[in-house]
Amino acid sequence: MITGKMIVVTGGSRGVGFGLVQQFLRRDNVVIATTRDTTRAHELQKLAETAGGKLIVHELDTSEVSSIKHWSNDLKEDVPHVDVLINNAGVFGRRLGFLELEAEDFLKTFTTNTVGPFLVSQELYRQGLLGGERGQSLVVNISSVMSSHGDQAKDNSGGGAYAYRASKAALNIINKAMATDLHQHGITSVLIHPGYVATDMTDYKGHISVQESTEGIMAVLESGKMLNDRFFSFRGEELPW
Repeated sequence: MITGKMIVVTGGSRGVGFGLVQQFLRRDNVVIATTRDTTRAHELQKLAETAGGKLIVHELDTSEVSSIKHWSNDLKEDVPHVDVLINNAGVFGRRLGFLELEAEDFLKTFTTNTVGPFLVSQELYRQGLLGGERGQSLVVNISSVMSSHGDQAKDNSGGGAYAYRASKAALNIINKAMATDLHQHGITSVLIHPGYVATDMTDYKGHISVQESTEGIMAVLESGKMLNDRFFSFRGEELPW
């Protein structure tokens, strides 16, 4: 069980991110949850008020380089080490057809879903907060089966979602490179598909609840399986990508 650790969850104010914040708190961890706008993260703030100091809410926009750098500098002043980093913050983007998509749709989606997780991981490593002499760290990059060209599950049926699919596929290869470069420095990097979850990102049309998804994710992370450079679904199945 993951307990007594320092956890960072980006995009922790809603959906799967908020569910993971709750899961880690139940296991007696200290959780730093980030959100783009702390004044609008009402449920997260309410949870922090009842968490006995175990939940700290930070403002972070993972699509802005300056925001990531400022946040990581502040974090270093308050936290000696991050045991688990959940790169969860992400966007789906505009739901447009093949002929309607524009370059800007790809750029905005990639900035948040691909570049953001990389820069957050990079900055925490640069600040000495991941791996190293202070202990092992686990980096969990929330991907999607929609990024896979080898999986034909119902969650990956159909076409469309070009920018989202491409941004998560790019995140997958970033995870692979991180798994190769950073494992020797005490950092494990794993990809997780949370499932097609009923959240605002999916217009609440998902097949599973946030609770089912996050319980499954925690089971994978606590399974004792070799995680580095692997891609798992919330059900524990290893996915091709």
